[in-house]
Amino acid sequence: MTRKWIAAAGLAFCFHGLVFSQEAKSLADRSYKGEVLQKVAGLLESKYVLSDKAKGFADEFRERCASGTYEASTEAKEFAGRVTGDLIAITHDKHLNFRVIEPSAVGEAPVSPLHHPVRYYLLRNKENTGFHKLEWIEPNIGYLDIRRFNHFGEAKDMILAAMTFLSGAHAIIIDVRENGGGSEDYLSSYFLPHPTQLSSSYSREDDSLTESWTRKDIGMDPRTDIPLFILTGPRTFSAAESFAYDLQSRKRATIVGEPTKGGAHSVDVFRVDDQFEFYISTARAISPVTGGNWEGTGVLPDVTVSAAAALDQAVALARGAGEAYGRAKEARLKKAVVEMQSHLDRAEKLYRESRSKDAKASLDALFRIAAEAGLVSEFFIDVFAYNYRSGENDQILLAILNKNIEFFPHSTTAFGRLGWYYASKGDKELALRYLKKALALNPEDRNISNMIKELQNRK
Repeated sequence: MTRKWIAAAGLAFCFHGLVFSQEAKSLADRSYKGEVLQKVAGLLESKYVLSDKAKGFADEFRERCASGTYEASTEAKEFAGRVTGDLIAITHDKHLNFRVIEPSAVGEAPVSPLHHPVRYYLLRNKENTGFHKLEWIEPNIGYLDIRRFNHFGEAKDMILAAMTFLSGAHAIIIDVRENGGGSEDYLSSYFLPHPTQLSSSYSREDDSLTESWTRKDIGMDPRTDIPLFILTGPRTFSAAESFAYDLQSRKRATIVGEPTKGGAHSVDVFRVDDQFEFYISTARAISPVTGGNWEGTGVLPDVTVSAAAALDQAVALARGAGEAYGRAKEARLKKAVVEMQSHLDRAEKLYRESRSKDAKASLDALFRIAAEAGLVSEFFIDVFAYNYRSGENDQILLAILNKNIEFFPHSTTAFGRLGWYYASKGDKELALRYLKKALALNPEDRNISNMIKELQNRK
């Protein structure tokens, strides 16, 4: 999990006043290796998020260096792996990572500012922006396996498509058992009311707390009451843990599986030289609900089963919760339809009595209830209007067609339907007015264009 400003920019490098050589030096050079190790220790002491422990950690690492622990290491990756393992053993912080800078397969220089943007671009494409599997497991149970959280700007089209696919579910299972984290948790925004505060980030460098809130720009209303189950395991890490922790702390989801890896810190990247870079935890999460975080302990499941058995267990739980959710949803729909029918009966009667103003009020009430129930769409209105095409009640047909424009003011179809209505009644002027509006919205609609030409040729 990277700090927000890093995630927003893609990645940030802190050069720390170091001078880079043009060619990678050999680790067989004891002096060079010593310089690298001392730079690592210095960065750990000056940058590590827990300032009260940073010097102790750095001194312990220096002692390991002085004991000759790394003298035999001459291969860069093996050396970096040993250093990383020791740093994690000292700090118990799994975010720390001292690594070799390697170019991607497309040819940018590893020390180039292009390196990390290109690397993340390739990774995003390789991993399908983190979206591994989307499935309708059984009637009304949806499933999403997401394995990395990319920046919301990169993932927003994909996550909206996934959440739209799951919109009819009566229970949802989110699988983060293989999710190693990423830029930010945007999934919480689809299941919590806006605005809801999520875990904040405290930065040692700035001595400041950056708040995190659910997003408003998610393309749909959040599903705040859908039964939600989150699958976790020992590989669940960082931003994926934040997602599980925030939903669990607000009693919004049931966590099923094993405890997570336990990484509540976020990192900055510091280039040590032209061969190595150091990912250091520079900030830590603080929950507005618990006042703490999941560092070291991980997120503890509500239902503990092996990670391998978590999906089967969640499906069993989702089945019962989904049935209850479905019954409540159906009861609300039945109530809405009964009320809508009452308003429709009244509107039809009032239109027959030429009481158009009162009839419109009843129709307005019908559509208000329909919208609240989630029924309104262009197709819903088209089918509704179709029942009045016989001409026995032109007033209500016209009112419904106008409702279509009211709800969908940028729809070619909505204006085209109204144009068709007036054309069928012989009102050339109004027909052309609405058909031209339809064509302006979609100049490539040949059917509308042909209808306009036909009307214009009529005498």
